[in-house]
Amino acid sequence: MAFFKQFPTTSYDFNRDGVIQNVVDIYRSVRPEGTFIDNVAAYKLEDIKGGERPDVMSQRLYGTTDYYWTFFVINEFLHDGLAVWPMTQEDLSEYMSTEFEGWTVNTLPTITRNSDLGITDYKDSLANRFTVGETVVGSISGAKGTLTKKDLDLNQLVIQDVTLGTGGGFIGDPGNATENIVGETSGDSVATYRSWKYRVAPHHYYSLTQAKFGGVEGKDRPISIADNVPGAEGMSNTGFVSNQAYLEELNFSRSRIRIINPTYIEQFVENFEELINA
Repeated sequence: MAFFKQFPTTSYDFNRDGVIQNVVDIYRSVRPEGTFIDNVAAYKLEDIKGGERPDVMSQRLYGTTDYYWTFFVINEFLHDGLAVWPMTQEDLSEYMSTEFEGWTVNTLPTITRNSDLGITDYKDSLANRFTVGETVVGSISGAKGTLTKKDLDLNQLVIQDVTLGTGGGFIGDPGNATENIVGETSGDSVATYRSWKYRVAPHHYYSLTQAKFGGVEGKDRPISIADNVPGAEGMSNTGFVSNQAYLEELNFSRSRIRIINPTYIEQFVENFEELINA
């Protein structure tokens, strides 16, 4: 049963010329009630096997491909459609290679204070500095690339289409901590602190102490210890989850979904069709 075949049709004059056409009313929406979701007999958790498409999973569970759409109705995170369906490891790796191409450079902002004037300078802060899309250049090495993203919370510059300079410059691990990055268009400049390939750069930081004593962050995750965390003043015992580790965990968490118990699937479909046409 195709999903949209269950929807009612409505009349619409697309060209405002008096020619009426019947179209599917895709603006209808039905969501299962909390009492149904809470009924442990009505659903169960099921693992999506590697590379399994929704229609293939429906065939495996219900003996037909017709009920693939129920996965997207009953799982809230799947309301965004196939874009959030878990990827195979090969697809995930290919996605990250494209999504996280290039390098991430961190700065380490420092605050200059005056007893009378308060804060007088915020050295190496990215606020109001640089223009996304401009070319940035290492002041010593001559390494250059295109600034594609600026993250003020993480004090990160994402630089792609990189051309290495003398000795690599600001690109590398840990990068050139003595070199300034200068924007060719804006003329802005900051000192580099640390750099990573974008794929393994920090996605977010967290306290290792909290993770040790039951905090969610860092639990069963590939992590790295980050001393002197940029922008995390006072957080000495700190780690970070990389972009790659974050996406791998997110993809893994999406591989177990709620499904309608096969005993109730026909009842669920009938109720859905009745409500969508009400």
